[in-house]
Amino acid sequence: MAYITLANANSIVFNTDLKDLDLSGKIYKIPIYFFSRYEEQSLLAIQELLPNPEHYFTEIYKPYKPTDTYKYVYEGKRPAYHNDSNCERLNSDWENYEIPSDIRDRGEGAVIEFREWFETVAHLIKDKPDAFVMRLQARWGILTNVNAISRGNSGHFEMENLTIQKLEARIDSRIRDAGRFYYRSEKTKAVLKQFSKYAFLGYQDDPIGNNRTGVPDHEVKELLRYYNEQFKKPLKKDLVEYYRVRLNPEIKMEGYFLENLGFNSCGACCKANISRPRGREPKSSSELAAQ
Repeated sequence: MAYITLANANSIVFNTDLKDLDLSGKIYKIPIYFFSRYEEQSLLAIQELLPNPEHYFTEIYKPYKPTDTYKYVYEGKRPAYHNDSNCERLNSDWENYEIPSDIRDRGEGAVIEFREWFETVAHLIKDKPDAFVMRLQARWGILTNVNAISRGNSGHFEMENLTIQKLEARIDSRIRDAGRFYYRSEKTKAVLKQFSKYAFLGYQDDPIGNNRTGVPDHEVKELLRYYNEQFKKPLKKDLVEYYRVRLNPEIKMEGYFLENLGFNSCGACCKANISRPRGREPKSSSELAAQ
């Protein structure tokens, strides 16, 4: 049995073609009306994945295809699974660092070279950050501090090990808070009545189409960003944690499925043997020769 992080479980879902899914069910015990169909399908998909990974992998999942935007030091790599639920890498916070724009402007080759150099000095970031800054300036002519390039994992999901009762209480409270915010003013009500399901519009540069709120676009976008950050995002994270606690607390999955789906075994806790279905032995040399 293998283990993955909640963030990677979430990434499995978002590497599925959610637009073509038509899952049915409840995302929570009481109705939540401000999620889009895409958001609802993603939450339903997580509920499909956690209790029955094999069904999800064979019937729903689209293989993981890592992409590289050349914006961060660590990206485009395949995710890992773990054989030990106590593995330090499984339970550690994920850290990443943004590649300075001066480097990105020099092209992909410079980014790759920067990443290779970064590995040789990464140990200085925590132990001797001033020394890291000096090395960065000496090698690349860039003067900045570590905090300016450090980036937390936006997909990180912290397992708080709350009880079902405490999670439900927090989720119920978030739903009530979102409801109170909806009625805060006529302006807020007008915007959220039309766009609460489409908060992503707040992050787009293009004009908002069919804006019937009577509120200028820039104010609509500002309100939608606030609504998303303060209510929708925290609620979605709590719901995912709620599903985990109810359906698959340790996020156990068969390693051989994860390997077929593009996951690497963790270099810290996994053995050299490839995970395979229980009771199934590796093919003999004669069997391989017959293929």
